[in-house]
Amino acid sequence: MPTLPDEWIEHFPRLTSYRLGACDLAGRPSVCRALAAQLLANGRVRILMAGDAGPRVLDAIRATGQVAALMVSPETNRTLHMKGRDAVVERVDAGCDALLAERRAALVSSLRADGFPADSPVIAGWYAARAGDLYSVTFTPWGAWNQTPGPGAGAPVELLP
Repeated sequence: MPTLPDEWIEHFPRLTSYRLGACDLAGRPSVCRALAAQLLANGRVRILMAGDAGPRVLDAIRATGQVAALMVSPETNRTLHMKGRDAVVERVDAGCDALLAERRAALVSSLRADGFPADSPVIAGWYAARAGDLYSVTFTPWGAWNQTPGPGAGAPVELLP
């Protein structure tokens, strides 16, 4: 199963801002904000999102199994773009509180340098997913790209076997 190289695995915890995108069967794109990401032991990536933040994204992933994820470190603008073809959407009922709290704290910390307040109602709204409206999207990366602004933007990230 393909996995990220060590450089990106080590940087993964500092990627604190997430976007998830997909195209429906007619090729219409949708994008939404996600709340957390984790790299699983088997090399797959798990993204958590509120269902009301991206119902069209979830529907498109269910229909096609295809997903694109963009993960950014706001402090450095280091950006990882990954795509998957085997994405699975599942409702998350419990067990993710610690991950969500950790990712929220990491995002708040990374935005402080830009003067973004820790008690921002925007961040509070993002992370106020109602019980029963939290979903995970899990996929194997088949492609990854370094989208960090600069001369290397768009360069492929070589996945390891």
